[in-house]
Amino acid sequence: MYVSGMLDGMRVLGFDLETTGFDPRTERVVEFALVGSDVDGRHMNIQSLVNPGRRIPQNATAVHGITDSDVRGSGLFESHFRDLSEAISDSVIVGHNVLDFDWRFLEMECLRAGVEVPVPRAILDTLVISRRLMVPGRHRLGDLCQRFGIPLDGAHRAGADASATLLLLWKIMKSYPEKFEGSLDDVLDSLSN
Repeated sequence: MYVSGMLDGMRVLGFDLETTGFDPRTERVVEFALVGSDVDGRHMNIQSLVNPGRRIPQNATAVHGITDSDVRGSGLFESHFRDLSEAISDSVIVGHNVLDFDWRFLEMECLRAGVEVPVPRAILDTLVISRRLMVPGRHRLGDLCQRFGIPLDGAHRAGADASATLLLLWKIMKSYPEKFEGSLDDVLDSLSN
């Protein structure tokens, strides 16, 4: 059964950020990744470390493994904005807990940089989708990847998590094809009701 028709002809990118902490008002981005395909099907992989302009707390490094020396010379968020904006604009962004976490960080980084937040075509949050579809078990990315047989090597690094989230969406769409019939707008409407 063909399930990806709703995304045909669209740029679809898994999106993930690693940060210095959990509060987008006070913490900063240290890594980003956008992984997927462009409208013509070409593979896209835009990722980089980001200098947060402050020390990375040890508890954050314990999660993602990114240290102050890793980000030295990586450039502040502003230096990466153009690449991020061009990729995100009019794309379908796929992320896990992207609405409450990654997107909030992106918005705050844009606010601090004095630039407009890029406008995607849509945002598909696999955490929201898995809860909405009542996928059995826990809904953390690692648990869902295990449930759907997706290897998650390098978890808590932006590239690995962005790639895994994209695969997770595909596996969910394949497992629940009736929930992904029609246009992207139809699916978004059905998932929000």
